[in-house]
Amino acid sequence: AGARAGARAGARAGARAGHRGPVERSEPGRGSAAGAKAPAATGAAKAKAKPIWPNTRNNSIRKALFVASVDGVGQFPPGPVEVAFTGRSNVGKSSLINGICGHGSLARTSKTPGRTQRVNLFDIEFGNGQLLRLVDLPGFGHAELPRDQRVAMAEMIQLYLLGQERLGLVIILQDSRRDRDEDAIGFAQWLKQNGVAVDVVATKCDQIPRNKLGAVQQRLQREFELPYLPMAVSSKEGIGMEELRMRLRSLADGGKGKPKGPATP
Repeated sequence: AGARAGARAGARAGARAGHRGPVERSEPGRGSAAGAKAPAATGAAKAKAKPIWPNTRNNSIRKALFVASVDGVGQFPPGPVEVAFTGRSNVGKSSLINGICGHGSLARTSKTPGRTQRVNLFDIEFGNGQLLRLVDLPGFGHAELPRDQRVAMAEMIQLYLLGQERLGLVIILQDSRRDRDEDAIGFAQWLKQNGVAVDVVATKCDQIPRNKLGAVQQRLQREFELPYLPMAVSSKEGIGMEELRMRLRSLADGGKGKPKGPATP
């Protein structure tokens, strides 16, 4: 408890010392930061994203905007509640974020494992006006980085996870086609031991036989010691995306009461 309190205090102090306003960055296919309410930005920073798949009005994404790409805790701009996505490299994080947002190129995708080497932030606004920030953490397991950079990145991510008061949930992505992932299981245990809420989502479920999907979900439930069957999604086919958006909206700013749906503190 004392270690976590110290990490939180250090992270908050770093954020106060290093933050000088939103980090601005413009790239092809992306908007730029527009402060705490990035989805309401205008001009070049405004991103109009139309949902790819049918949605209910409240779960649909009205706006989606790339906010910043950071590599230090003090660089995180203020904003709404955050949901962080993590998992082994090439598990489909960027594709899933694009699917959630209904935007085919908001988050860059790559076939090269370990391409995401910074923390990328995206703000979304749901159909009912609720705001949420999606945090794309670097994948673990195959990052092609020198050892000193891997260590620095791991320390930064740890400070973020333990010290970010706006962090509402960490979603660990698991490839439906893969076997037991000891790194992900250990990471989930570490998060729960430090009081961070965790969900598990099985990705690429369109690439396994439908009659085997239930067995995959049950295996993941046992391995991660979850009180519920994890969601199974496919960003390519749109499978499970409506359910995932509904889960995310339950955490968004402006929601009523406590977050609904499965979460393991």
